[in-house]
Amino acid sequence: MLRVLRRLLLLSAGLTLASCLSPTLPLPPPSRPDVSAPDAGGLVRLQGTAAPHSEVIAWNHDNDVIAGQVTRDTARYDFTIQGEVGDYIELWYIQGDDESQTVRVTVPEE
Repeated sequence: MLRVLRRLLLLSAGLTLASCLSPTLPLPPPSRPDVSAPDAGGLVRLQGTAAPHSEVIAWNHDNDVIAGQVTRDTARYDFTIQGEVGDYIELWYIQGDDESQTVRVTVPEE
């Protein structure tokens, strides 16, 4: 009986350790942002939602500019990034140690 109990305890400990080592699922991507055409100063406005209390990051691949904002309880973001018509921008968010999948957008004409 003692051997059976030890084996069950060892098996339980092994399963618990294995579950801790398994990868977690990535966070879902942020909502597709509303993207404005560049203003007179060359700024593009990004608006949308992500997870509450997360860091939203946008990377303009055409000029290597990165911008972002921390969301609050509302999970909304609204910030600008330098850009031109046709620029390719990638958007994602970080919550704790986890990163979301990305959303890719192109800066529109007016």
